[in-house]
Amino acid sequence: MKYKLFVSDFDGTLGKAPGVIEPETVAAIKEYQKKGGIFAICTGRMFSSIRPICLNYGIKGIVISYQGAMINDVETGESLFSGGMDYETAAKVAEKMLSYGISALADIDDVMYLQGESEYSEFYEAACKVRGVMTKDLVKTVLEMKRTVAKIGGLCDPSRTAAITEDFNREYGDRLIANNGAPIIVEVVNKKYDKKFSVEYLAKHYNVPYEEVIAVGDSTNDVALLSGEWHGVAVGDAREELKKVADEITVPYAERPVEFLLKKYCL
Repeated sequence: MKYKLFVSDFDGTLGKAPGVIEPETVAAIKEYQKKGGIFAICTGRMFSSIRPICLNYGIKGIVISYQGAMINDVETGESLFSGGMDYETAAKVAEKMLSYGISALADIDDVMYLQGESEYSEFYEAACKVRGVMTKDLVKTVLEMKRTVAKIGGLCDPSRTAAITEDFNREYGDRLIANNGAPIIVEVVNKKYDKKFSVEYLAKHYNVPYEEVIAVGDSTNDVALLSGEWHGVAVGDAREELKKVADEITVPYAERPVEFLLKKYCL
């Protein structure tokens, strides 16, 4: 077994919306774990979105959600780590997101608060299988709750996400990062607790050297995931921005990249 710790993005890498994983991939993961491998899913989804999918397929292990802001055990729900952005910063980000005239969301304590219903918010809820708590004033909700915010998101036409993402990174790039887990969403998270941080955390937690860690993803929110000292792999039909930082480009999603890599290196 070349890699003791295998970290995979979910959507477009391991599975697809609304939560489908091919049975051959599930079998490969379970065989890898049976041999002693540590398998972790690293996603921008909420924990309450990804956990039921794992339980449905009988996949045990660790789930990293909100791009690194939360790390939990799938079976018990136990929290290994929880982070995010302070509520005052999150309120300013939410206000800016709403200024674009799009649906905006704030993930607080694994609950999604949503302002501005649209076809994109409805699609996002259906894909994640999570119903948002509607609010008339998202900024006020964030300020009144005074809780750490895992993620601020904006949902809109895919033709707008690149410009909005660039705008956020230009203004907040010193402490936050904006990227896209899917074409319709702009996700803003604390730069300190990104996917790279989460892999570093797990490697230390399980005492696995980086040369025995592999990570695979497909979208711009996986750039951090592939940017560490471990082996970073981009799915064959991944975003070009991700391919540029990858150590390896593997088969496209339709050819089950996670199963392919597990069989290539670990089984």
